[in-house]
Amino acid sequence: MQRRSKSVAGASRALFPMLLGCSFIASFVQSMVNVALPKMADEFSVTISNANWLIVGYMVVAAVSVMLAAFLLKRLGLRRVFFAGSAALVAGSGLASFAPDFLTLLGCRMLQAVGTGLFFPVVTSAIMANSPKENLGTRLALNSGIIAIGLAVSPVVSGLALTYFGRAAMFAVPCVLALVLLLAGFFLVRGAKGGVRVSVDPLSVVLGLVGLGALMYGLGEITHDFIPSIIALGVGVVGLILFVWRQLVLDSPLLNLRPLRSPRFSVGIVLIMVGTLISFSMSILLPLYYEGAAGYTAFFAGLLLLGPVLVNAVFTFIGGRLLDRYGIWPLLPAGLVVVLVGQAGVFFSAEGLMMVLVVAASALVYAGVGFVVAPSKTAALRQLPPDLSPHAASINSTAVQIASALGSSIFVGVLSADVLRDTAAGVAKTQAYAAGFTHTLIIAIGIAVAGLVLAFFYARALRRKGRR
Repeated sequence: MQRRSKSVAGASRALFPMLLGCSFIASFVQSMVNVALPKMADEFSVTISNANWLIVGYMVVAAVSVMLAAFLLKRLGLRRVFFAGSAALVAGSGLASFAPDFLTLLGCRMLQAVGTGLFFPVVTSAIMANSPKENLGTRLALNSGIIAIGLAVSPVVSGLALTYFGRAAMFAVPCVLALVLLLAGFFLVRGAKGGVRVSVDPLSVVLGLVGLGALMYGLGEITHDFIPSIIALGVGVVGLILFVWRQLVLDSPLLNLRPLRSPRFSVGIVLIMVGTLISFSMSILLPLYYEGAAGYTAFFAGLLLLGPVLVNAVFTFIGGRLLDRYGIWPLLPAGLVVVLVGQAGVFFSAEGLMMVLVVAASALVYAGVGFVVAPSKTAALRQLPPDLSPHAASINSTAVQIASALGSSIFVGVLSADVLRDTAAGVAKTQAYAAGFTHTLIIAIGIAVAGLVLAFFYARALRRKGRR
């Protein structure tokens, strides 16, 4: 019995690095195209707004895959879901290397998104199920830190491969990483119970895809083509309302929304989305600014993004430790104050192309986000009983993907419209990108201000209730 116990403990210790590996590759693939939008737009002769669907479409499919993850985990078990996610990443990345046109490349990105959508909620659920309460914040923060490192490394590696070796090399990198993960998982990933007879509702899948896709299209194109965008927004809102209604009436919903009945959990999810929107505004807009306004290569743009995103990884881990030790107050509102200071610095230095100040100020933004996203996630998940943790993890991962898609649609849509309008009026391309960037940043600052007000009252309420 003792030998069996040691064997199980050893398997558990081996599993945790694999889970972190899943988070790393998922985040790497998620952000790998951020520095490549200008190059993809030129290669396939599409606008930046259209090229942005390599990100938006990816996020929409990832969000729906997140919803399917809980069903697949019950039906297939951890081991098979792991192999399904890894295989999707290998196939999507490998095929994208040789995609002959934009629509084929978009399809490959959506295949990659299936892997990301399966990995994120499964990793969170596994950590929640196997972590003592006093260390939960630290472990979730470590996972968030690994995700942040993936987000930091990806633009540099992808930019290097794209600048000097081309698109095939850029997509070959995640293909090789996913293959290594797949081979390691063959020996290390166990615990494939599964076999539970549960069914998935096809209508929910369709409503989720159509609702999110139409909403993101409407938001991204509203500054380009107003009437079709309004129609798309209407279709998206109706589709998502029907999706929510469908989840509430089904016995086995695609996405169990019961955790949202807890106001403290729901507000925590909103704050996670706020932090994600702020972070994504930087990770998608800064490469466009560096390449469009300053004329830097994709590789150099990725290098300039590396330091600030690594700052986010460090402060995410510190935020988790501070949360475990002192609680949510005043960590959460303080983080958003730091974000606002950083955003102000970026705003006032960007149009003058003061690159050192832009990089330093963006590092402040990322540092503040490190005190927001992971602590909000931990605080939200702590409000629920253990039986709701898997559903809460799926809601959290879905919310992150939706926030990322929203951010990409809104920010790139506005920037693209500004650049097209200004260049048509005779403004130099570099000046148009600089002006468009600062204009778009105003939206991100407004989101941060709203988040600060909400975070202040949320953190105070949890403190008064004695909840960390």
